[in-house]
Amino acid sequence: MEQREEESVKGQKVVLVPAELNDRRRVYEWCFQSETTKSHTGPPDYPEKSIASYEEFCAEYYEEYFFTGAKPEDGRGYLIVYEDTAVGFISYSSFHVKAGIAELDIWMDSEANCGMGFGTDAILILSEFLNRANGISELIIAPAMQNKRAVRSYEKAGFTHSAKAMVDFLETNYVALYGSGDYGLEETALMAKSFH
Repeated sequence: MEQREEESVKGQKVVLVPAELNDRRRVYEWCFQSETTKSHTGPPDYPEKSIASYEEFCAEYYEEYFFTGAKPEDGRGYLIVYEDTAVGFISYSSFHVKAGIAELDIWMDSEANCGMGFGTDAILILSEFLNRANGISELIIAPAMQNKRAVRSYEKAGFTHSAKAMVDFLETNYVALYGSGDYGLEETALMAKSFH
């Protein structure tokens, strides 16, 4: 992969490379138009969670700053790179949560790259980086309860099921929007990792 301006972060298996605007379309396709989409969105398993269009992805999920680094205090996206090939995407968001907290999100580009330890390594790298560089003391991640593979991966990266509710992590003005989690209160597996 070509050299990027911002610093990459190296782990045991993968390197996190800051995503750029020209990565946005393929990152969208990995999330909402690939064989891994069924693990988190759309029928048959997630009929209530519709598959976003590219325009919705840009407007509602990932604004430009996730791909430019313009607002690191609000969030940033990274390509997960293994042996010079991008195999997935990981991001953190802080715009909607209380100070000292960040929410992670991650997906792989294909089923072939799931179960390889790439995601767990990426989460560990980003967690340590956010704690060290941004002073983040607590991380959350909120997969669907039925996405057992994701839950296991997050547990391997040091996340545990939180006794708190999503609303406990959110800034007040985002509670109505995000307070129920992506899959509803009963079906979202809210997981947390603390550096305290």
